[in-house]
Amino acid sequence: MIVDDDVETLRLVGLMLERQGYLISAADNGARAIQKAIAERPDIILLDVMMPDMSGVEVAKRLRARPETADVPIIMFTAKSQVEDKVEGLEAGADAYLTKPTQPRELLAQVKALLNRTKKMRSTGPIAAPAPRVRGHTIGVLSAKGGVGVTTVATNLAVTIRKLTGETVIVADYRPGTGGVGLSLGFNSSNGIRKLLRQDAKAITEREIKNQVSTHSSGIQVFLAPDRPREAIYFMRIEQYRSIAKHLPFLAKFVIFDLGPSLPPVTQAVMEHIDEFIVVVDPSPDDVEQTKALLEDLNTLGVGPGRVRIVMVNRQAGGLQLTWSQMQEELDLPIAVVITPAPELAFSAHKAHLPMVLQQPNGLTAEQFTKLAAGILELVA
Repeated sequence: MIVDDDVETLRLVGLMLERQGYLISAADNGARAIQKAIAERPDIILLDVMMPDMSGVEVAKRLRARPETADVPIIMFTAKSQVEDKVEGLEAGADAYLTKPTQPRELLAQVKALLNRTKKMRSTGPIAAPAPRVRGHTIGVLSAKGGVGVTTVATNLAVTIRKLTGETVIVADYRPGTGGVGLSLGFNSSNGIRKLLRQDAKAITEREIKNQVSTHSSGIQVFLAPDRPREAIYFMRIEQYRSIAKHLPFLAKFVIFDLGPSLPPVTQAVMEHIDEFIVVVDPSPDDVEQTKALLEDLNTLGVGPGRVRIVMVNRQAGGLQLTWSQMQEELDLPIAVVITPAPELAFSAHKAHLPMVLQQPNGLTAEQFTKLAAGILELVA
């Protein structure tokens, strides 16, 4: 199938391919191309990028998002020749990208190569029914106030689960403009993530999300948030973040969301996609009072005590603070684990862009996170 709003291009390319024995179908706009592709299931699609009603990039995304057309080979051909344009096309799902004016021999060679590859894949045997999609376990880490160690818990827990299971673990930073996952692990957020958050939520695909996931030296993967302070405006992209939260569990066995403090609209929007919550609390009387209010609001929003674990992070020895038993009594929930003070370890780990459990794998902090992870894995298994 050839898709181009230029009638002359449709005619010339169609004639060239017909002379080589191919049967041709044509569409002159994006919407019609999607309809025909679903109805006709073509062997290959030649797709122009610059069309008035819907760009070829958008057409490719929608075709890849539908099971009927997800595997149809796509060749994009366009006058847009910048590297960024090619990357955008390939990330949208194109298998090849040709720049106009395209030499007929080059276009024909690409068509033959992709058709041969598809033919070989189909001739290896009967096509088995697709395996059922497996959804990973999701954990949201949050707190009543900022600065109590949410990111520390999220990243160290991720590394510990990865170490214990060998499974894929993604940490998703859901705090645009204020998040610390990238900073703590030595990453900068990419423009691709910003583009993802600016597009229509319904058009976001797993493939696009996967392209924005980076791998840390520890083996965990991260989906970062825009990291400039002014980019807190992305908190308004609620539907985009909801869509990403829906797709992420199909990319990993475990997904840990760094939700930060309180219950902003983004956090409330993604709650339905989170299996359990870890509430991080500081042992100060004020934070315990704020955490009680947070737990009450979580319960009102449908997250009861059975989906909540309390993690006490004690950042300093001594001072005016409650004991773990006093906190349990105040919160009316058991403390899953107490993370004891380790300021020197925290400093050296941050400087090395490593979670503390890797900086000192046989230390007390690593033992405490192993206890937390084991409790989670016991129920998940």
